[in-house]
Amino acid sequence: MAIARYLCENNNAALLGATPMEKSQVVEWCEYARNEIRSKAKSIIYPIFGFAPPSEAADSDMKALKEHVVLLNKHLETREFVVGNQLTLADLTLAFELCMFFRYCFVEGIRKSFPKVTSWIQNILSSEHAIKSLGRTILCKVPLKAPKVEKKKEEAKAKEAEKPVVAEPQKKKVNPLDELPPSNFVLDDWKKEFMNSKDREATMKSFWEKYDPAGYSLWHFHYQKLPSEGKILFKTSNSSSFFLQKLDSFRKYSFATHGVYGVEENYDIRGLWMWRGTEVAEAMAEQDNFPYMTVRKLDSKNEADRKLVENYWLDTEEGKMVDGMPVADVTLYR
Repeated sequence: MAIARYLCENNNAALLGATPMEKSQVVEWCEYARNEIRSKAKSIIYPIFGFAPPSEAADSDMKALKEHVVLLNKHLETREFVVGNQLTLADLTLAFELCMFFRYCFVEGIRKSFPKVTSWIQNILSSEHAIKSLGRTILCKVPLKAPKVEKKKEEAKAKEAEKPVVAEPQKKKVNPLDELPPSNFVLDDWKKEFMNSKDREATMKSFWEKYDPAGYSLWHFHYQKLPSEGKILFKTSNSSSFFLQKLDSFRKYSFATHGVYGVEENYDIRGLWMWRGTEVAEAMAEQDNFPYMTVRKLDSKNEADRKLVENYWLDTEEGKMVDGMPVADVTLYR
């Protein structure tokens, strides 16, 4: 995402959107493509080509994927492009992530559920630039499936034995955060409320009324970069993204705005986090880059700390000033 934005900024800035609102929508759709579309390839596409073993999640992921494409179809019913009135990075990113599913999985019977998306992606992938990059896209006629793996028969001896040895089931490791006392603040409900709100400032006011400082905590992050770091946007963004990727399982316990702030030659990686519990979470402390973060616990009753939280969580558009630096490339981690 960061590299794509960097290339657009230096070659065709119109792909990033014509207005501040469109620019923010482009970012949201690109994040949607990465989180909701690309994530399904691991269980559906990768096993077909032997990049991953067959997954039990394939059927449920395919069902979820179809639902996402149907939603996109509804969005495209009244427009030609995903954002605004011209082609943007949102169209290109979504088309790229969906391309392999249209090639190998979405047969004609499935495509009938989302005709607008089908015509939209055909228009994009039939362009000269797309053909040069991806080759010609032929819509799927017969779905490809991962080869079945035959299970080895290793139970014969056990059946013959008078007293078979039964292995003790391995105890699933319990996350310490699941054993904390219950909290009246329901994180998932608030995430949905915040992300779907048309007035996030008002949502933040209600957040402080609901927030439970005994069950959750707020933290400010600042990566201590080397003198050679923070010079180029896409490199700095990659560093920020790698940090977040390793925390994927931590999403259910946390919410944050984390990313790159500053200008060319002077970029910083910063974040404003909330997570379950009142101390540094084990999942966070185990990350390789965590020792290089300057971390400060915030006080929800302190007015300055409250304003800092609101500054990070509300001002996510590129160029907005946050904590004294302009937004360059940030992610709403949820």
